[in-house]
Amino acid sequence: MDQNIFPKYHLVLMDTVLPAGLAILNRVQKGHAGKMIDDLRSSTSPIQMLKEEGSEVAQLVRDRLDQIVPGLGNPILEVKVSINSNKNNDVESISENDLVNILNRIESRLNLLKLYINDSFIKN
Repeated sequence: MDQNIFPKYHLVLMDTVLPAGLAILNRVQKGHAGKMIDDLRSSTSPIQMLKEEGSEVAQLVRDRLDQIVPGLGNPILEVKVSINSNKNNDVESISENDLVNILNRIESRLNLLKLYINDSFIKN
């Protein structure tokens, strides 16, 4: 059996089933079960509609699950990383003078930002 099948099910459960289920539960609690059935019949993508409706509450549930066990609520996804061996010669073509100009511009903007932050704290 594929060893990656359980993480895939976990992801589907947390990403689709949980928000859609919470949206259904919310509608039933509010007494809108009949309207929900009509909405599901008239929608071209009922699962997506329910998923969007329950996404905020589902995020709260996932965050709480992560507090219990990290990765339980928001599954950790595997990623593949590769290194591109093509060197970018653009970096090497920048002259020292251009680099100094760029760094000076960055420094002046950082100084403006510091002044703005200090002014906003003083006013508050």
